[in-house]
Amino acid sequence: METIIRKSGLLLYLLNQKLRRLFHLRIFRSHNSIVIFILLVCLTVLLIGFWGMGFSTIQIFLYSTLTIIALFLALLFIGSMNEARRLKRNGLFTNLQFNRSNLNGISLTDLGFSQNDTKNLNLVLNNLKPKNKIDFKLVSANKSAADYKKLFRILHLIIVGGIKDFKKERKEMLFKFIESTFTLNGSKVNRASLNSRFSEWVNESELEFSENLKPFQNILSR
Repeated sequence: METIIRKSGLLLYLLNQKLRRLFHLRIFRSHNSIVIFILLVCLTVLLIGFWGMGFSTIQIFLYSTLTIIALFLALLFIGSMNEARRLKRNGLFTNLQFNRSNLNGISLTDLGFSQNDTKNLNLVLNNLKPKNKIDFKLVSANKSAADYKKLFRILHLIIVGGIKDFKKERKEMLFKFIESTFTLNGSKVNRASLNSRFSEWVNESELEFSENLKPFQNILSR
């Protein structure tokens, strides 16, 4: 008896492994194979069910075809919704909320942007990806490189709640957003400089922090 139990247990284990391997390699390898598998199983069940209920061949063909088409459309809709949710979760703008939907009427050159970037900036403010990266042109004193801190100040004013208190995940999200959205005076964003300038900016004294914000507050309030 013990021998039979061990052998039957081994047989079930091996069968389970083969089935799992089959499902993993043949069925769950892609969306297409999953959909085809579901449709084939449902078609088989439908054919057997309609035949068992005594429907004619024409009725079985018609009802099965209509049901499979409806099921395919339902699976297509569910798959599309899941993909849209996945893209939304992975989107760089998902967790950033802006307190204005456009910069119309604002002098963009005073903010360090070109007027030609109005449409792209407005896309960003509506959580949409810009068609092209936006060049931020304000430079630091006596330098040709763009001033990261000035960009932080602008973003602090247009993002709900500001960005000064961003830590870890939210700061990483912010940095990826900046890297994917902006160039700095024609150059790619430097992650090391981005991180060090952010640390310097958040550690400014309260007086210095508020004083440096005022020029941008005045521009954005026009």
